[in-house]
Amino acid sequence: MRPIEFNLTCLRNVARATMLCSALFAFAAATSARADALADGAKNYKPFVVEHIGKALDGAKELQAAVKAKDAKKAQAAWIKSRKGWEAIEPITGEFFEKLDAAIDAWPDAKQGYHAVEAPLFAGKLADIEKPVDGLVANLAEFKKQVSADSFQFEPQGLLNGATGLAYEVGENKSKGGESPYAGTSLVDMHENIEGIEAVYKLVFEEPLKAKDAKLAHEIDEKIEAVEDLVKVKDLKKLNAAALNKAGEELAVLLQSAAPKLGLKKPKLGG
Repeated sequence: MRPIEFNLTCLRNVARATMLCSALFAFAAATSARADALADGAKNYKPFVVEHIGKALDGAKELQAAVKAKDAKKAQAAWIKSRKGWEAIEPITGEFFEKLDAAIDAWPDAKQGYHAVEAPLFAGKLADIEKPVDGLVANLAEFKKQVSADSFQFEPQGLLNGATGLAYEVGENKSKGGESPYAGTSLVDMHENIEGIEAVYKLVFEEPLKAKDAKLAHEIDEKIEAVEDLVKVKDLKKLNAAALNKAGEELAVLLQSAAPKLGLKKPKLGG
């Protein structure tokens, strides 16, 4: 090879290497920026959880006091108040606090927690629920303590897993309307669930996803609104269960499809 040919080959190789390095640096910078955005979003989401577990605990304490005072109406209202706080944070309860979730909200065969109390409470039978209610208060207090700790932070992957799983559960199971049959709050449960999914999406994932795929981000936003609209009915008899089943599952699939755009693993659906 002549000297000039060798020099040109070297220059081409250097140019290719420079372009490759530039591309790698750009990819690394974009990946780092996306990870930082998700981490910031997870931090911004935490106060929402702390606020709503606080509402759940306050309601449970009111329930505890009403049961001891043998006031069934106040106790029932307090149970419903507590549940609303809890249902809004269901995207994270099982994903991050599996044991406490099982103790607080086991269903359908509950031996402790909300649903163990529900049937006798809404039948006006307070005599046998004082101890389970005390346990519910203690578990909610422990939940609040753990999630409020400065050392605890939500991981974006777990948040996406939880939101996706709950969207699927709303479509697949909760759309049948039987989660809280004695209290008659199954619609309220689903409404708070969707509000909770929306909070996770808006606070953590929407802006990073817009930067990668604005169309998909908009589709998820629209699907959340569609599911919200379906549960805005006065009673279960007016609920379009088939449409809710379809919309909930579609929302879950859309959230799944966002995972690679966000640099996360695709969440699994169902058990």
